[in-house]
Amino acid sequence: MTLRVVLLATAVFVMLGACDPRVDQRGHVATPGSLEKLQPGQQTRNDVLTLLGSPSTTATFDDETWYYIRQRVETTAFLAPDITAQSVLALKFDKAGVLKDLNSYTLKDGRAIEMVDRKTPTAGKELTIIEQIFGNVGRFGGGGGGYTAPSQLGR
Repeated sequence: MTLRVVLLATAVFVMLGACDPRVDQRGHVATPGSLEKLQPGQQTRNDVLTLLGSPSTTATFDDETWYYIRQRVETTAFLAPDITAQSVLALKFDKAGVLKDLNSYTLKDGRAIEMVDRKTPTAGKELTIIEQIFGNVGRFGGGGGGYTAPSQLGR
C-alpha cells in the first residue's frame, strides 16, 4: 500500500513540475548603466555602437532611426507562448549622425494587429480527390515516350 502511495505522489510531482513555464529572454539586453550614458546631442552613431552594440533593426525607409528590442516570453507546457514583458528603445539620429532623440516603449504601448482572413480567387477548377487521382488516365498515348539514343535517330 505504501509503495502505491509513493509512486502516485512521485507521478503527481513530476506532472506538476512539467507545468512550470519556460522563460526565454530574447533580443537586446543592455549592460547596466549604458542607457544612462545616452545624451541627445552628445553621442554619435559610433558612440552608440560602442555603448549598446548593433541595433536589433533600423527604420524601414531611412537609416536615421535605430531600434533595440527585448522581450521576455513564457511558455507553459503545450500552450501558446505569452509575451510577459517587452521594451523597445528607439534612437533617432540627425543627418550628421548625432543622437537627436531617444524614446522608450513597453508592451503597453504596443498595438495588436489583426490579420486579414481573405483569400484571392484563382482561375481554374476545383478538383475532387477522385478527379485528381483518375484525371490523367487516358491522357497520354502509349507511343513509347522516354529517352531515344542519338544513334537511333537517323534510322
